[in-house]
Amino acid sequence: MDVPEYYSCLPYDLAGSRSKNRFRLELLWGISKMLDLMVTDKEDFIVIFDYVCDVEILYNEKLEFYQIKTHKPTTSPYTWEALTKKASAKAQGSILGKLFALNKTNSKEIKLAIVSNISIKINGQLVDFGEFSFSSFSNEEQEKIKNALKNELNTNIVDLSNLFYIYTSLNLQTPENEIKGKIIASFSKIKQCEPNNPNALYRLIFDTVEGRACYEYSEKDFKEISKKKGITRSEFNRILDIHAENEKTGIKQARDYIENQCEISKKRKLNMALTELLRQFSSSHILHVLEKKVSMYLLTSDCGTINQALIQLHQEFDNQFPIEYDEEMKVLFYVIVIGRFEQGAYENENDF
Repeated sequence: MDVPEYYSCLPYDLAGSRSKNRFRLELLWGISKMLDLMVTDKEDFIVIFDYVCDVEILYNEKLEFYQIKTHKPTTSPYTWEALTKKASAKAQGSILGKLFALNKTNSKEIKLAIVSNISIKINGQLVDFGEFSFSSFSNEEQEKIKNALKNELNTNIVDLSNLFYIYTSLNLQTPENEIKGKIIASFSKIKQCEPNNPNALYRLIFDTVEGRACYEYSEKDFKEISKKKGITRSEFNRILDIHAENEKTGIKQARDYIENQCEISKKRKLNMALTELLRQFSSSHILHVLEKKVSMYLLTSDCGTINQALIQLHQEFDNQFPIEYDEEMKVLFYVIVIGRFEQGAYENENDF
């Protein structure tokens, strides 16, 4: 049998590959959006992935829902008719209908947006850049959109002022390279320094986001939804801190501690432990709680030298780590917190 010839004649199914690629692009766009928020906005937020919409941003008093639609570059532009028409008889609703249903009360504090890499026709003109409100459509087209949504959703009130179309120029061929570049550029603005390992930082961010997006169970408690499906501003900030080239993160002190070890095998174990510890540091609730406890202990105790402090911390906190944390991970955790403490990172119990 000529295997290549036989295999090339078999029927293929690329639906799974397309779905995975679209999912990956949704995550990358969400990461890009988080970076924008970190650079331009100081307000607290939670970005939730793939729960009631593709990307959701929750602020203290407002909500934003983003539906990501990616297509081949040769795909025809969207029109209001395409956005308000069901794809098939079995479809649950039109693109706009499913999105608009998320604003059940017509609240002004809820933003709805379609994000796509293809253009849209507004008033007969092709629009392929920026963000546009559906109130930019002509009055005639707005009325047609409203009527279509009223019929689909069985409602009498449709307000288009908070409904938007966002054209994204995200490179669909190599989107990872574009996001890596944006991470580096945004990092310097947020942390006023360069990331010490951009590729590792990208992997940490993407793996964290993918893990939240892939959590597939529903939760009734909002705190659980936020923890299992979302990333807060403070958590994203901790992820960035891990790769900041400055002394306040404690990472430099950890690397110096490893470098000062004499035994090669000890250095190897510590380097492996540091890699795993940094992967968990940003998202582990247990480590976050322990950091708070250890920092408060350092603030209220006279621990003497670093070696004396390590002995005291081992005695005080070792039994509070989960069983999977080995001796190397524990000592590096203490060194990181001590390093942050020495540089004044903990002015009070809420400073992290």
